[in-house]
Amino acid sequence: MKKTVLIVDDSRGNLYLLKSIMEVRGWVVFEAENGKDALEIARVQRPGLIISDILMPVMDGYGFCRECKKDKILRDIPFVFYTATYTESKDEKFALDLGADRFILKPEEPEVLIKVLMDLLDEKDRTTLATAKPLGEEMEFFRRHNEILFNKLEKKMSDLEIANQELRKLEEDYRLSFENATDIIFSLDGDLNVLSMSPSVGKILGYQPTDFIGRKVHEFHHILSPQALEQALNNINRILKGAVITSSVYQMIAQDRSFRHIEVSGSPLTRKGNIIGMVCIARDITERKNMEDALQESEEKYRGILENMDDAYYEVDLKGNLTFFNQALVNRTGYKREELMGMNYRHYISPNCWRQVQEIFAQVYQTGRAVTLFDYEIHLKDGRKRFQESWVNLILDKNNNPLGFRGMARDVTDRKIAEKELRQAEERYRSIFENAQEGMYRAGANEKFIMVNQAMARIFGYDSAAEFVEQVNTSAHQLYRDREDRKKIFHWLETQGLVQDFEARFFRRDGSVGWISVNIQQTQEGNTPFYDGFVRDVTDRKESVEHLREAFAGTVSAIASLVEAKDPYTAGHQRRVADIACAIALEMGLSQERIEGILMAGTMHDIGKVSIPAEILSSPRRLTALEFSLIKTHAQSGYDILKDIKFSWPIARMVQEHHERMDGSGYPQGLKGIDILLESRILAVADVVEAMATHRPYRAALGVDLALREITENRGVLFDTEAV
Repeated sequence: MKKTVLIVDDSRGNLYLLKSIMEVRGWVVFEAENGKDALEIARVQRPGLIISDILMPVMDGYGFCRECKKDKILRDIPFVFYTATYTESKDEKFALDLGADRFILKPEEPEVLIKVLMDLLDEKDRTTLATAKPLGEEMEFFRRHNEILFNKLEKKMSDLEIANQELRKLEEDYRLSFENATDIIFSLDGDLNVLSMSPSVGKILGYQPTDFIGRKVHEFHHILSPQALEQALNNINRILKGAVITSSVYQMIAQDRSFRHIEVSGSPLTRKGNIIGMVCIARDITERKNMEDALQESEEKYRGILENMDDAYYEVDLKGNLTFFNQALVNRTGYKREELMGMNYRHYISPNCWRQVQEIFAQVYQTGRAVTLFDYEIHLKDGRKRFQESWVNLILDKNNNPLGFRGMARDVTDRKIAEKELRQAEERYRSIFENAQEGMYRAGANEKFIMVNQAMARIFGYDSAAEFVEQVNTSAHQLYRDREDRKKIFHWLETQGLVQDFEARFFRRDGSVGWISVNIQQTQEGNTPFYDGFVRDVTDRKESVEHLREAFAGTVSAIASLVEAKDPYTAGHQRRVADIACAIALEMGLSQERIEGILMAGTMHDIGKVSIPAEILSSPRRLTALEFSLIKTHAQSGYDILKDIKFSWPIARMVQEHHERMDGSGYPQGLKGIDILLESRILAVADVVEAMATHRPYRAALGVDLALREITENRGVLFDTEAV
């Protein structure tokens, strides 16, 4: 008689594997996906063996086992737990206490699993297996069952949360990849509707993704020519039938009416074995196509270019006899073409250069490597002398055996003259260096100055450049007022190779302090690194800027006084809000520059109240709805007052948004989340805390504790979590 077995598992994959293992051995297999269905099947089929998972919907394995062991018909059927989730000793003990005969952990090798099951059945045939072990009262079963189940569910929930976090990260990575891809990535459904389009379509074709999404392919006749559209539809039909198109080139019309060559690949998009659409990648190959066309044209013109170029091209055999050359060599030497053909190059090279050239050719032959840019003198047919600069390489046959040499030669007679002029120019440049008004220098890797000009010495208070180089040993200790400035400079030099317009305080020779602006670049001659720099004294400008900054701060303070004059009951409110906001920003790690902007905005964030009647601002009673709606206009009014003033920070926007809330319930624009400027979110928290903690005409101060409770309870809802 064939063995019968009931397998119970909520995973279709697990059911399939177990069923395959048993059916190949001739067993009759019944299957169920939960304990409830399995119980009904068992009562009808009465299998010879039950194998069950534990964690399942509707009725889990523990509950199923208990029901089997309570049933007079089913209690003697061998019951095996096969689980990958319940792996602890207490899980196994609970299973055996329920009456289970075996407790096996997944996964198990098929042969081992079958042997365990066969041994169990043989044992049943030889003896009568023990009946279910009574677990006691129902409440005891439920207590232990729930304790184990809840532990597993908590772990499942924890694992699920971790998986969800990973999924969200993957989704974010995919979104960033999709949005920042240089190629166009798009997808179509089975009805040829565009489902998605990456933003890169704007860079390549000038269109926006919204110009495509939701539209059918045949609507894009303004982008594709009739021939290209027909080609696209044919390829789409092939993909929807399961084909993969690795490369198909279309000529498309960009939004600016220019033509672009686009290479498109596509493959089917499947779900549960069915093709539901396709995903495609389009790459702009216009430049490559143009290069290919240009290369083809170049090849066609090769002979003409070779014959008409100024540089001489030549080929010689291993003995040095000319076998091929262009017209430039004919023009260069003054010989006729038929005279040059077969002539040995030794014939027109100056005797005092012949040995040098012969050694270079021998070196190329022995090493197989080209030699470039060697100079030599030639004698023209008419007896004149010229200088040439040449390179030479081997000509090899298909088996890499040397056949001869090829090279190009350029007349550098004029360059020789130019080199003399260059030396003269270098003298002029040295004069410029010495007389420049801006400090210029070169320093070694050890920061020791090698060369400085007179302006450099003057900026730092030295009488001469020589005195500066002699007395300044290290820039770190003698010149920089703040060592952190020096650390920043060398960090940028190490990471970027240059420093641009960096301003730092410096010591003059007499100990006084000034400001310099430096530009430094890391250079190298041979294997020796250097630092070349330009230094400008900006002390006067920095002092002027500081005076302007102080004047600006005074102006802001005066503006804030306007509000306090209009609303004496909230005198000092703006300053305190500014102080609190700056403290929050500092704790959050914002830069000093941004904190300074927050200070300015906080000091005058209620400037819009100058447009509200004083009797409303100072009313000792609660405001009516109409009066409060008038009060709410102060944020927009403040923005309107400040929007045309050119601050270094977005002051007007901070003032406008300081009553916005994270959930969109604020005013005047109802902004949400990150649409609100971070500085505005910080001001919002500071404003609420200060307002609640201090006295108002219509109520006494509520106190800091209540204010902190308010923002704590509403963080992430009304207020920025990090700011709270």
